Amino acid sequence: DYWPILGRFEKESNSTGHMIDIDYKYKSDISSQFNVTVRDKKYSDYYKLNGQLDNQTILVRSQSRLNFLDKSINGDLFYEVSTQKTAKLEKVFVQVQKGNGNYIYLGDLNGNGIADEYEYEPTLYDGEFILITIPSDKLYPVIDLKTSTRWKIEMEELIDTDNLLATIVKPLSTETVFRIEENTQELDYKKIYLLNLSAFQNEKLTLRGTNFFQQDFFIFENSSSLSFRLRYSQRRSLTQFASGTEKGFAKERGVRIRFRMIEEISNLTEFGVNDDNVAAIITSNRNRKINSNFLNTDFSYRPQRNIEVGLKLKYSESTDSYPQKPTIVNLNGQGIRFNYSFSGLGRLRIELERNELLSNSTENFLPYELTGGNTVGKNYFWRVNFDYRFGLNIQSTASYDGRLQGTGRIIHTARAEVRAFF
Repeated sequence: DYWPILGRFEKESNSTGHMIDIDYKYKSDISSQFNVTVRDKKYSDYYKLNGQLDNQTILVRSQSRLNFLDKSINGDLFYEVSTQKTAKLEKVFVQVQKGNGNYIYLGDLNGNGIADEYEYEPTLYDGEFILITIPSDKLYPVIDLKTSTRWKIEMEELIDTDNLLATIVKPLSTETVFRIEENTQELDYKKIYLLNLSAFQNEKLTLRGTNFFQQDFFIFENSSSLSFRLRYSQRRSLTQFASGTEKGFAKERGVRIRFRMIEEISNLTEFGVNDDNVAAIITSNRNRKINSNFLNTDFSYRPQRNIEVGLKLKYSESTDSYPQKPTIVNLNGQGIRFNYSFSGLGRLRIELERNELLSNSTENFLPYELTGGNTVGKNYFWRVNFDYRFGLNIQSTASYDGRLQGTGRIIHTARAEVRAFF
């Protein structure tokens, strides 16, 4: 590479790369790809004196698809690791047109003349700011790792006998997902390459890290008459921002039941317990320790193929234990909907929803994750969405949203659009 210096092109650096690709396939059971790329970049003396350092980039990537026992057990394996330079992230709130953002600005709460992070609050409606993350100025040499695996076991395909035990086990199936992402300054590369998890999410070295695990158990998974899903998922994360470290932990335990009462009426019911914890700097409004229990049930009635009428009921109790006096929020909600399809040409959807939040405290800060963007008190929403296609080249859409939250005023929002294709 050559760059102009004082009107002349001078040599900046010399780069050399080596790459190995291996592809392997065995019938329809195993399909695997493996790639290693090594790139060395050496700078000239002039650029070394100006702070540029020789560097080596190593990229290892492996992706496999595996099927065993006539595809009754199948899975995916993915592994990618590379060395690079990266920067710590900095949160920046950018103002946009009202209604197009996700945050509102509460004002200069501490009177320091600076718009601090905790002075922005998430919102479902009327947001004027969006949150973006931009890299800070200083670059750090890091290792970036992404790896995941997914495994599916279907007992019906695995067992071919017809005894009593087989009859009980055949309706079962499972799916397991495990994913790790780590962006770290760890100098002992083998700890990262060999997945030494004790070295991951280190507060001194990790810039961004996530561990995610999800386990699903299904009973009659593909049945339209009756099916069950039991889920356990857990996610741990750590992110180094320019303002400080943020650690997160989330856990879900839940049951989902689908069943059809008669040909026209079906139901989906979910019950679960969720944990949502975040530890950030003391001045951040993202600190929370939320435990919630929820129950949702949704009835669907289809008198004809192109008509659906729905009724949804939900209840939840959430406790934020982070404040000195824990905040308890109870939610009860009801909603009805009507859908009409125009034989592949379009759809009309009408929804009415009521959510009521009851809180034991009016003094504590209520995180967005605790209220879901609703206001303490009664919240009413009504929506109409319509889209229709006039021939092959003209598409029209129209929507209307209305809401009344707490003791506020009614807000009406309407949009319409017609597109022509030539």
